Amino acid sequence: MKFIINILCYGLGIMWLILGLVGVYDPNIFAKNDIVSLNVVIQSEAGASEIRALAGMFSFMGLGILLATHQPDTRRIWFSVFSLLMLGLAVGRSVGFLPYFEGLEEKRVIYAGIEYLMALIFFIKSKI
Repeated sequence: MKFIINILCYGLGIMWLILGLVGVYDPNIFAKNDIVSLNVVIQSEAGASEIRALAGMFSFMGLGILLATHQPDTRRIWFSVFSLLMLGLAVGRSVGFLPYFEGLEEKRVIYAGIEYLMALIFFIKSKI
């Protein structure tokens, strides 16, 4: 179990680090990426700057996951924070399922499920 959780955390950390670096380099690729699920059109320099900032956050979160995996004294705190961040994203996306907001859409349901799963993985990692 611990081995599987470690592999999943390494994979997520590497994925976020790479996606973030790609987004810092070219925000258009990051904005249109299905994994990131933004699907926005950048219409100004300010928009590109915002996407770069978000991509930078992704890259540092990925780097934080990779570093926290190797630092046992701060692992619990780091992964507890990552778990809360992912839970916040999942809950925010789930609120959009309510009928007076966006409603159900298959792609958003899948993304919310993945975010809940990532929150669970990070929570388990903070406990082991």
